[in-house]
Amino acid sequence: MRHFSARGQALAALLALLACDRLPGVPQRRPAQAQTPALQPLVAGPWLLDPEAGRMTVAWLTQTPSVGRVWYGTVSPDRLATEEGPAVMEHRVILGSLQPQTQYRYRVEGSDDVFVFTSAPQSGVEGPVEVLVYGDNRTNSGDHALVARSAAGEHAQLALHTGDMVVDANEPDLWRVWFQEEHDHLATTPLVPTVGNHEITDNGVAYAKYFQHRDRPAYWSLDYGPLHIDVLDSFETAAGATPHSAGVSDAQKAWFEEDLRKVPKDRHVWVLVHQGPYSHPAHVRPGHGGSEAVRSAIAVGRLVHPIEVVFAGHEHFYERGEIDGLQYFVLGGGGAPLEDPDPSFPGVQTAQKALSYAMVEVCGCHARGVVKDIAGKVIDSFRLATCAAPCGAPAQEVLPPLAALEVPDAGAGDAGQRRRGRRRSRAEETSDAGVTESPPQ
Repeated sequence: MRHFSARGQALAALLALLACDRLPGVPQRRPAQAQTPALQPLVAGPWLLDPEAGRMTVAWLTQTPSVGRVWYGTVSPDRLATEEGPAVMEHRVILGSLQPQTQYRYRVEGSDDVFVFTSAPQSGVEGPVEVLVYGDNRTNSGDHALVARSAAGEHAQLALHTGDMVVDANEPDLWRVWFQEEHDHLATTPLVPTVGNHEITDNGVAYAKYFQHRDRPAYWSLDYGPLHIDVLDSFETAAGATPHSAGVSDAQKAWFEEDLRKVPKDRHVWVLVHQGPYSHPAHVRPGHGGSEAVRSAIAVGRLVHPIEVVFAGHEHFYERGEIDGLQYFVLGGGGAPLEDPDPSFPGVQTAQKALSYAMVEVCGCHARGVVKDIAGKVIDSFRLATCAAPCGAPAQEVLPPLAALEVPDAGAGDAGQRRRGRRRSRAEETSDAGVTESPPQ
């Protein structure tokens, strides 16, 4: 009996020990298959894309596939947005239900860094908004880093990129360098890029993976407060374009025309494209200068809606001009080896050989800006549009008599007049450039 009791007591003790593992408050071992997978550290990013009213997209890269998660909120990152679909290395998470023109903090899971961005205004809201325009970095990392650092210091709400981010889109290391140089800037400012000829050296594969809408072509449009921006693809592979030859398909031209038909007549319409309608290098190379295909597309578009300005790159200098009533910019001083412009060409209002970028402020029917070099020096100032009504003022208190307003030209192709009394004017002030020398390529 004693032997039985000892065995019974041992069994009872074992059962009690096992029961303790199930008592409330006692931690339980998690089965191996239910363990949370290790977080994947970021190898590039984050960067912001597709700024729409109420939405923002956060993109980043990881070394191995995972499902992306982003925490975000106005006071602290306390709301969770999770990526749809299978585990991937190229992540895009949409942050929804955003209040307009509101600062949000966000953190990508896998990183401890918290970043801040300003959500997009509602379409048609008069602003003000501040927009950065730059391009042609070409992964010339030293000069590109200087431009990126200066641009980041502007704290723009929106960034437009004129293309040619890297020299060869086939090289992953070049993209790694590009994202490193742009990190501080693009983590807080949403990017709207266009395709450059160097982005199609791999037929646009990397560009599409990192920036393009996954359900749309590379040409598209967006509304951002008082702005309507048409992003054109001047190196459309479907139109037979190569890295040395531009091309715009009939389908893109038809889309552009139809898109402009839907835009209210009082909206600022900007065109972003890599090779623009006009540019004037001092030494013209094959495939450079203005694009006839882009000129043709814009000419048709102007018959539908006034186009306030075209922002382009492709040439490695700064140029501003007006030809046939169309205001245009060449902003290709983002880091690529600089070249000499021809400031004497008819229609060219100013041209500089300088690492540079533009900042444009839009408020109501006003649009004005400056171009700066990497030292922060203003090398040009300009006014794209103005009117009698100050931004934000009640219309009934500021509208002048009808006789004082300029009457728009009856021609449908007039790009500069607006029905709210807007008129274009040339630059208010142009200062001498601080030229930064670099051997031409």
